[in-house]
Amino acid sequence: MNTCTIPHRYAIPCVLTMLTILAAVLAGCSTAPVPPSGPATQATTPITAQTTTPLIVFAAASLTGASPVLEKAFEDANPGNDVQFHLDGTQMLSQKIQQGAEADVFLSASSKYTEELKAKGYLDNATVKKIAGNYIIIILPAVNPANITTLADLSRPGLRIAMGTPEVPVGINTRQTIDLLANASLGPAWKDGVFKNVVTYETTEPGIVTKVNLAEVDAGFVYESSYKASKPGSLNALEIPAPQNTLQTYTIGVPNQAKNQDGARKFVSFMASPEGQAVLAEFGFRAP
Repeated sequence: MNTCTIPHRYAIPCVLTMLTILAAVLAGCSTAPVPPSGPATQATTPITAQTTTPLIVFAAASLTGASPVLEKAFEDANPGNDVQFHLDGTQMLSQKIQQGAEADVFLSASSKYTEELKAKGYLDNATVKKIAGNYIIIILPAVNPANITTLADLSRPGLRIAMGTPEVPVGINTRQTIDLLANASLGPAWKDGVFKNVVTYETTEPGIVTKVNLAEVDAGFVYESSYKASKPGSLNALEIPAPQNTLQTYTIGVPNQAKNQDGARKFVSFMASPEGQAVLAEFGFRAP
């Protein structure tokens, strides 16, 4: 067999050339290096610090309609505050504060409960203000199946009436108004007939409004603000003359244990300001 021999003087250059060619071929066939195993790393986005401070407002349920508008108006005027309304019967809100619930503002539908908290040392008395008034009104379902057209009709046998419980502000004022109407013109028999027709006692105004809206009752005693806040056309109403009506005074104050003291004081000032008063007037509240 014939063999090819390379003269000694050409052996080293020939080998070097072959190694260079082999390295080039291997480089062309190589793949990108595989990253080491383990959890993949991801690009992180810097965490933005929270820029708002909660402002917890305990407010009477009769402010349900006005609360979203008040919230936006205050936050727009006071950046950095995140208003959080907690709506319930005033008597329940007062109890919660006395039990240690966190609240920055107490907005009451009754001076009775505000004075009680002041006397027990739960409120910064210097911050307490009167901010609104509210009259009692009688709401009826839009279709008015009982055909109630006058105050005298409320004592007609067989009607179904919703009313606040005796300890809630709307219930207290309803009873005072009924007494005024009976004493002025309608008489004690009318008053007895009205109470005989009461089929449900509610702890909040929204409960009364819901039952009237669903026509589960024929009439309900609420504040004007609840009627004004209802969907247009969903309810009818009977007004009660001011001399025989009871004007409820709403008060506001800052609990001594409020965490957002600065925001709370600004909110109290806002509610008493022309802007805050304009929102309240839009929802049927009167000047204090």
